[in-house]
Amino acid sequence: MKIGVFFGVYEAEKPFAQQTLGQLLDILQNHDVHVLILDDASPSFLGDSLARAFADRKNTSFEVIRKEQSSGFRGAMDRTLLAFRCLAESGRDFDYVLRVDADLFFNRKDLAGIFDGQHLPGQGLIGTFASFRLRDYFQVLLDLLPLGFRRRQIKGMVEHDWELKRTKPVWWWDLGLRAILHGFNQKFIGGSFQIIAGSTLSELSRRGWLRRKPLAGLGLVFGEDVMTNILVKALNHPLVDIAELVPDWACDMAINPHKGDSHMIQAHRYYLVHPLKGDAWGLRLRQELERLQVGHLEPL
Repeated sequence: MKIGVFFGVYEAEKPFAQQTLGQLLDILQNHDVHVLILDDASPSFLGDSLARAFADRKNTSFEVIRKEQSSGFRGAMDRTLLAFRCLAESGRDFDYVLRVDADLFFNRKDLAGIFDGQHLPGQGLIGTFASFRLRDYFQVLLDLLPLGFRRRQIKGMVEHDWELKRTKPVWWWDLGLRAILHGFNQKFIGGSFQIIAGSTLSELSRRGWLRRKPLAGLGLVFGEDVMTNILVKALNHPLVDIAELVPDWACDMAINPHKGDSHMIQAHRYYLVHPLKGDAWGLRLRQELERLQVGHLEPL
């Protein structure tokens, strides 16, 4: 199978990014893999160092795109479209493309089985479903109006608060209407681990939707996880719950020190844990989980 990987990094992820990418490459070791690393202006040139660290991997190639100036948290969808566009226009015929956050931990190597045989659908977006809070879904609907609220902007920086200053449609308004008409509602696939069918990515590229400019038309909704769902549903391609494909699927995508330790994670046999960042607790839990890691590279 030919698999593309979009792996975005910034400087704060330096302590753990190599571990996460290494785990993913172990899972995909029986496939032809091309990794696109998008380096968001890291001073240490983290993207280049990751590519060098895994340069000898069999059947694996790397491409590093570096942004010299970070577009910040609000620019995540702009970076996502850039990465998707580069993969779609690379001339490589991917079966699937994975979008993977660096602060993810792959707890079970037998996730490899999902990429064998006929587990994955031929179209759509696959991952773990989450539910919108009512407030967040209301923001999606507000953004579909031709004018209204946007995030407050001070000296070019986008803030959390709202302001009644949007005088033109958001960059994705027509795609949002299409998605709603095709059944997009109060559930979406979270963004830390998403599998996109190659046919779906190719169709997004063919329609020119990957060349849009999110930073030129922001409203209230800017998260790349929600936006990726909207793009796929605008095509009327399916959103697929990975739990329907993996019989014992379990994960924790909002782990924190108050509810997570290595024994609890292993007792639930989680495939994925997120987010594990570079603080003392996150790094310690990564070490413990690596020592206790379960699963083998076997078919599901």
